[in-house]
Amino acid sequence: MSADEAKNKKEEVTMVDVLQEEEELEQDANAVLGGSDDQHCTYSAGYVPRQALYLCTTCIITQGEEATSAGICLACSYKCHEGHDLVELYTKRNFRCDCGNSKFEQKCRLEPEKDKMNEKNGYNQNFKGVYCTCARPYPDPEDEVEDEMIQCIICEDWYHTRHLGDVEIPSEFAEMICGSCMGKTPFLSYYVNNKTEVETTFWPEDWRTRLCKCEDCKAKYLELNVEFLCNVSDMVQEYEKQGLDQPTQYEQGLQALGNMDRTQQIEVLTEYSQMKEELKSYLAKFAEEKKVVTEGDIKEFFEGLKAKKRRRMEGPDLVF
Repeated sequence: MSADEAKNKKEEVTMVDVLQEEEELEQDANAVLGGSDDQHCTYSAGYVPRQALYLCTTCIITQGEEATSAGICLACSYKCHEGHDLVELYTKRNFRCDCGNSKFEQKCRLEPEKDKMNEKNGYNQNFKGVYCTCARPYPDPEDEVEDEMIQCIICEDWYHTRHLGDVEIPSEFAEMICGSCMGKTPFLSYYVNNKTEVETTFWPEDWRTRLCKCEDCKAKYLELNVEFLCNVSDMVQEYEKQGLDQPTQYEQGLQALGNMDRTQQIEVLTEYSQMKEELKSYLAKFAEEKKVVTEGDIKEFFEGLKAKKRRRMEGPDLVF
């Protein structure tokens, strides 16, 4: 194999890796959004069992004497807060969209008439833009340690694994409950080998189905505000399945291609071939300069393609 062939092969692999990563990123996004509606505010649905939420730091003061907490739904993040500084809060349970209520200066564009407050909403420190016992933002520009963050299923805060205490993290688990929440729900100790010490615990896929559901226990769950533990559909994994069931753009593209006639298919495949060559050339520059390809670089590439296509469609500016 010649040097040029080896180089081209390397570029092809890099291109494939990037495209696969883009599809994986889309699947991750679909999982977080869980089939969420990006056109309609969820306010009218009430306190939604689980949904993706966002913090708008352009509209909401999170620190100081005037600090408050508020969360907005996916559709409002697009329609009411476009161009604002948004913080992704991942998912929260039993939450009603705050956009446009008394915490905001402007009304919601999608649901203008809302109660002044959503009294049943719960707000943890994530709504201030910080996470974990270290109370730091994510991503943290000052943290040089690569560390996974795991969400507690009770308080729904996120924790660095190194801040979970002196516990062994199993290779496989479905859910985690932080040490603080274990201290508030002592009955759970009976399900982890009757441990008496309060520490972070990790739970298998089916553990919720094994919780006692007698009337006394259900009353205790209600008293401690953890009645949701008996509901398997409350699990983040169940929520994510809704989004993962949605076809990716790649899959939709294949389906659309199959519905085209021969001429249309050739046109689309020609454009795809051109895009592939342009992407290969674009990535070659990074390989030559030994630079890492970031998500921002890929977005910039596709934005450039869109701009070129618009110019082709609109044609040159003519002066008569």
